[in-house]
Amino acid sequence: MQNNGAAPEVLTWESLGIYGILSNVDDFTGVERFVQAKLGALLDYDAQKNSNLVETLFHYLESGGNYAGASGALIVHRSTLKYRLQRIREIGECDLSDPGTRFNLQLATRAWQILKGLGRLS
Repeated sequence: MQNNGAAPEVLTWESLGIYGILSNVDDFTGVERFVQAKLGALLDYDAQKNSNLVETLFHYLESGGNYAGASGALIVHRSTLKYRLQRIREIGECDLSDPGTRFNLQLATRAWQILKGLGRLS
């Protein structure tokens, strides 16, 4: 959302989607297991190499797979984004062209954002 000086947009409960569902979770163990199963190799790589492949994946998926949108959100050149996506495919052993894979990864990256916000992940 772009701030043009107007009052902030009010979100309704219904518009929160998966964030609303996850905000009602009492025990995050299952969510953490899901995130680890889907993103574990990328999270480990990011921790070891001080990189941001999971963040890159998050923005790529949130932009609907749009290179311009993702590279703009990450403030990186398009070729850098393409390189990172190739690394994500290799390290995460995932097919980003598969709709089921993209769905699960988007769910996992959104859950990762929440866990990070709660201080449950670094």
